[in-house]
Amino acid sequence: MNIRKWNESVHVRALAGIALFALASGLAAVPARAQQGAADEGAAGATAGTNDQGAEIIVTAQRRSESIQDVPVAISAVGEQALKDQNVQSIEDVFDLVPNVNFQNNGSRDRRELSMRGISNQLNPYADVRPATYAFYIDEFNVVAGTSNPQIVDLERIEVLRGPQGTYFGRNSVGGAINVITNKPVNQFEGEAEVGYSSFDTWRAMGVLNVPVVDGLLAVRASGQYQSSDGYIKNINPVGGGNDSEFVTGRVQARLTPSDRFTWDVAYSYSDEVAGMRVGVPTGFITRTWRSVYYGGAQGDVADPDGVGFFPENRDRVNFNRPQRVGSEYQFITSRAVYEFDSVSLTAVGGHISSDVFNYGDVDGGSHDFYYEDLNVHRESTSGELRLQSTRPSTIEWSIGVMAGRDTGRTAQSTYHGAESPQGLPEGAEVTGLDSDSSTEYWAVFGQATWHISDMWSLIAGGRYSEETIDIFSTTRSNGNVTGVNDRETKFSDFSPRFTLTFKPHGDLLAYATASRGFKSGGTQASNNINLRNEYDPEILWNYEAGLKLDLFGRRLRLDATVFYMDWTDVQQPIRFQFLDENGNIVGVNGIGNAAAAHSYGVEFSADARISSRLRMSAQVGFLEAEYDDYPNAFVDGIILDASGKRLVNAPRWTLGAQAHYTLPINDRYDGFLRGEWNYRGEVLSSQLALLYDTWPFISPAYHNVNLRAGVESDRFRVSVYVENLFDAKYFANAYEKAFYSGVQVDPSYRNFGVRVGYSF
Repeated sequence: MNIRKWNESVHVRALAGIALFALASGLAAVPARAQQGAADEGAAGATAGTNDQGAEIIVTAQRRSESIQDVPVAISAVGEQALKDQNVQSIEDVFDLVPNVNFQNNGSRDRRELSMRGISNQLNPYADVRPATYAFYIDEFNVVAGTSNPQIVDLERIEVLRGPQGTYFGRNSVGGAINVITNKPVNQFEGEAEVGYSSFDTWRAMGVLNVPVVDGLLAVRASGQYQSSDGYIKNINPVGGGNDSEFVTGRVQARLTPSDRFTWDVAYSYSDEVAGMRVGVPTGFITRTWRSVYYGGAQGDVADPDGVGFFPENRDRVNFNRPQRVGSEYQFITSRAVYEFDSVSLTAVGGHISSDVFNYGDVDGGSHDFYYEDLNVHRESTSGELRLQSTRPSTIEWSIGVMAGRDTGRTAQSTYHGAESPQGLPEGAEVTGLDSDSSTEYWAVFGQATWHISDMWSLIAGGRYSEETIDIFSTTRSNGNVTGVNDRETKFSDFSPRFTLTFKPHGDLLAYATASRGFKSGGTQASNNINLRNEYDPEILWNYEAGLKLDLFGRRLRLDATVFYMDWTDVQQPIRFQFLDENGNIVGVNGIGNAAAAHSYGVEFSADARISSRLRMSAQVGFLEAEYDDYPNAFVDGIILDASGKRLVNAPRWTLGAQAHYTLPINDRYDGFLRGEWNYRGEVLSSQLALLYDTWPFISPAYHNVNLRAGVESDRFRVSVYVENLFDAKYFANAYEKAFYSGVQVDPSYRNFGVRVGYSF
């Protein structure tokens, strides 16, 4: 069932209307399809550099259009066709095609924590100003302050860049960057429509419509998607519910081209997700805090099965006495203008994003009415960039720019005693609370130059100087009493350089070596209820890598290999737990410390092969060693321990994948296809709690996953059927802990059957 009625949100109605209008237009349209896209991706569509005709894929990783084979960066580019072939519905689906990238789910679609080469954000995902260790750009506008999982509708491609990308992608991109490029309005009438149905009564409708408003001058493109699902987890409690969900998203873009030299794009995007619960089922593992609260500190397997049991026997049931409601909503507007002079171009990009994240209802995770919560985080970010760069091939190619921005956030959080409070306090009395208001102001200047020393050798040098001012005002409460009022400000500055030497003896081979620095600013504590410094230090990361890109057999085979070493200092670590004081009251502790040092090194390899005109195959291999070098004072769940030598959180040793796509002509108009996908993720520490609890479920086991797809397609029409998690593997990406009576929660895997029908015109 849906948890929000259709008429509760004008945004839902308007944006679903976009999708349904485009859908109706697509089904009614009769003109021949005339869609033109960028160069297609190759092989099985993963990190390909060629299509079936051997054309190069063009990327913008260095803020200019270049062949992926000419870019000395560890980059995976997934094009529009591959997104369709793989049934990519969210950013995490893309990571199955990228080595040494992993994600964790914190309970809903827009709450993903990304790890690149073992570098991940481990701070509070509900902080006022969203922390990140990677940059996230949509059409050159940074959206990471508002979302980590934007809509995957009507995209030209997604680029995943591994390693520090500070020169062009800026602040906090110590692990890498995700660069999303949407399909732009074109000067012709075209569109697309698709409907789909899959397991758990999941319905999806998607539509795209492009209209040339004024011939050669103005075109408008609209895209939208609506999805609803009953979900795969049910609440057996009489209050009912589960992880049923409703998701709507839409984007409207306009492109103005008053001359051959000037292009101006304006876009508005909106997404809204609401679900019946944070996704998870109990494991029976009780951490120190909640063992004390619920079970008097008793040892052993004391967790109450609570009528549902524990994972893996239980993968689809919970028992919450109060309903939950979780979700997120964001919208942003952007403007991008480009003017082409004779030998240089001037680009101006600006935008504003606002978002809300909320959790309401049951928080203890059991049938007893112990605790419930209200949490709302509102964030806004405004940023802009002005960039001037050379456009003609020359001995020295260059770009310079300046950018500035401001991020703000407000949090209102309260946890309340229920009718069966373990502390015996009245229902509705506040357990812990936080009201905070934070801002970050930043500016930077950056530049990069490429010196073509000879026909074979080039030297690239770049860097970014940046300054940030962080301000926070917060009030913390425990059991209704104010425990801290904090009004703090701190400033940071940094210069991060990048140096690359490339060797290209011919057009099918590129070798390069890079040294680059990444920077993530420090900050100030949101509370003073533990003995920590008022400020915590910035993270500094040096990355050293060497790569090789090679095309063979007339671009029928593409190989890409990278080796790297990353040295990470002052790693920011969360200090977050609760305890019972001498009066039996729950006291919350929140802060941030620094681990002295960590490192990661590894190998990345991808191959894309066009075996024949019918068969395409690809594979990805990632190997990673990521450990704390020096972390003698880790503070986890109230215990100080030495974590030196332990593996980093969210850093699997192996990430493997393979795809095969076989096409068989049926007649002059239609082709049949069969596609298989396999991926493997090694064992992973799912949270910092694994440093203390060196066991399942905080150590998530390794797993394999297999998907199978088949269908029929033509230039206009496509129908496909699929099964994801073909062998019903029982795995989970991570475990998370709040106040769960029956143990920490894991997001379980499930098998999904589905069908999709699409039409383009």
